[in-house]
Amino acid sequence: MTSRFRRLWAGIAAGLLWVGTASAEPSAADRATARELASEGYFALQDKRYADAADRFRRADALVHAPTLTLDWARSLVGLGQFVEAQERYELIIREGIDPKAPPSWKRAMTDAKAELATLKPRLAWLTITVKGSNDAQVTIDGFAVPAAAIGVRRAVNPGAREVAIGAQGFLGQHQKLSLVEGQEGSVVFELVPDPAQQASPAVLVPKVAVETAPPPAHNRVPAYVAFGVAGAGLVVGGITGALALSKRSTLEKHCAPDPDNCPEEYSDTVKAYHSLGTISGVGFIVGGAAVATGITLWLLDGKSSATPARGLVVRPYLGVGNIGAVGSF
Repeated sequence: MTSRFRRLWAGIAAGLLWVGTASAEPSAADRATARELASEGYFALQDKRYADAADRFRRADALVHAPTLTLDWARSLVGLGQFVEAQERYELIIREGIDPKAPPSWKRAMTDAKAELATLKPRLAWLTITVKGSNDAQVTIDGFAVPAAAIGVRRAVNPGAREVAIGAQGFLGQHQKLSLVEGQEGSVVFELVPDPAQQASPAVLVPKVAVETAPPPAHNRVPAYVAFGVAGAGLVVGGITGALALSKRSTLEKHCAPDPDNCPEEYSDTVKAYHSLGTISGVGFIVGGAAVATGITLWLLDGKSSATPARGLVVRPYLGVGNIGAVGSF
């Protein structure tokens, strides 16, 4: 362990211990974790692994806020080229100030923050974004939103390749790419172009005319449902009795061949049953078919009357012996 690291470690340990004593907020576990993170961050900073260093110092500072940790966090951000973010860390140390009773490591952090901030400021790049055509445009730099108050004035940005994008309701989106070196002043100008697909056509004022309209009649599907119910019953009866009739006919064909209607006396009941079932089956299918047609008619008439009401139209289903249908009046 080098003497420099020993001095650094002693300063970190003393600083974190003083924080815990002064504020009584961080727990022992928080201080121990922060010390370990600070150690990892220091070695990462020495190896120029700036992303790892920034991550460790950020975490350590979140556990135990101390100017020593914030300072090394800022140094890591400088190594990443994130000058704007580093400037804010330096400024934070200066804004918060140092207690006169703070350990020497904290006082050195304040002195170093001021000196390093003075060196960093001239390295910042600046960009002015001007927008013509709308006051409600949304502007982003590298995907991060730019507040409306920062449009049209100098804005601090990190040096390097930057992409500025803009969008506004009713206008075509635009973007520009540029590259800024340290300390450079840059500017981009956007002149919004209306989007033909979003531009509304001029409104035409039409005088309002009061028109009294009768409320559409409510659907009354009950007659149609009744007809479909009768249809279902008729078809079921026709199917069942038809199957029974075919069964009787099969029996008669076996015992009364070649003429099933001239059978021995003992099959007279079977002959009667065969004829009765056949008649009932036929009537069932006729009733079922008629009921289906009636149900469809009632359904269509009701839908049509709802769409374009016919004044005085009344449809009533009727059921009778051996027949079913519907009657209407106007």
